[in-house]
Amino acid sequence: MNGSRTSPVRVRRQLSVLRVLAAIACFATAPGAHAQGAAEPVPVGSIDLYGTDAIDADAFREEFGDEIVRLAALFEAVRLGRSTDEAGLDALAAELNSAIEARLSALVPLAHVEFGATTDFGPPPRIHVMVDVLEEADKARRMPFGEAPTGRFEDPGGLFALWDEYSQKVFTLAYAGAGAALQVKECPVLHCVAPFDLPELEPYLERFNTGAREHEELLYTIATQSGDASQRANALFLLAHTNDAERLLPALGRAIYDPAGSVRNNAMRVLMFLANARPELDYPVEALIAALDFPTASDRNKAGYTLAALAAQPRYRAAIRDGAVPIVLRILRLLQPNNHDPAYEILKLVSGQSYGDRDYAAWEAWAKANLPAAPR
Repeated sequence: MNGSRTSPVRVRRQLSVLRVLAAIACFATAPGAHAQGAAEPVPVGSIDLYGTDAIDADAFREEFGDEIVRLAALFEAVRLGRSTDEAGLDALAAELNSAIEARLSALVPLAHVEFGATTDFGPPPRIHVMVDVLEEADKARRMPFGEAPTGRFEDPGGLFALWDEYSQKVFTLAYAGAGAALQVKECPVLHCVAPFDLPELEPYLERFNTGAREHEELLYTIATQSGDASQRANALFLLAHTNDAERLLPALGRAIYDPAGSVRNNAMRVLMFLANARPELDYPVEALIAALDFPTASDRNKAGYTLAALAAQPRYRAAIRDGAVPIVLRILRLLQPNNHDPAYEILKLVSGQSYGDRDYAAWEAWAKANLPAAPR
């Protein structure tokens, strides 16, 4: 924990301080990245601040943008093997963390600050940086997560080890420039991370299908009771290989409130696939609307894309309009495409209007005229 005495702030770090940017797309430590790939550093495409009005986002970018870009450049140099200055990387990240925490904490009591970033492999590839802020006054509403379970389980049939092996192959392909080939056009199960018709990935499909069916009951237990968040997260991906959407949906809905971001991410990624392929099913719309305002960009993007798919269905449209639009109007102002774009799609679908995606005044006027008045 790293923060002021009056307003403690938690900043996510993984492996070293700059896994604030290394969490970039879960691809940062993919084996083979140095040997095969990415000849050019990936530049920063956007910097966003979400979760507070205490400082204007443009003012925040002006104040900290150069340091964030410098940090990303050093990270990319280390990742690509052009620099070995990991200590310098950590020091620069720690300095930036402290500066941002001090700046924001002086303005408003904070419960949480988190750096995250996403690599868009393009073309052209870009890094999108998000600084998520949770004000103390919003903590109960925006972080309504359950307690972490404590169960301990062995790897069922080696499925988790197999999933890790498969994931590393996907990451290696992505960093080797196979981004376009990794776009999923057809998925033979309820969810696919990448297409299984690629030669490197094809052998895994039947092994996942067979293993998930064989260990289905245990995987459901692990998904809710394991104290290992990676087991809970991977169990949800593997359960998609049972092709039993009706059984899986309630588990996915509950996982939206899991305390671990990786579990929420996987649950909503499967929901996103299902909402596009099986819109006739019953979806946890209220939970997805809540997730639109969770203090992590990866929650918001998947909740947004799932709600955009569901907003095309008349039976969900009114609930999404009335519950989601106030949040969506805030997300619309973000630069990061995978937060901004689904917000824009939701607005068009629930309103029937086609104002520009940056015409904030028009969208806010429409909302004022068409949404139920907030209770006094």
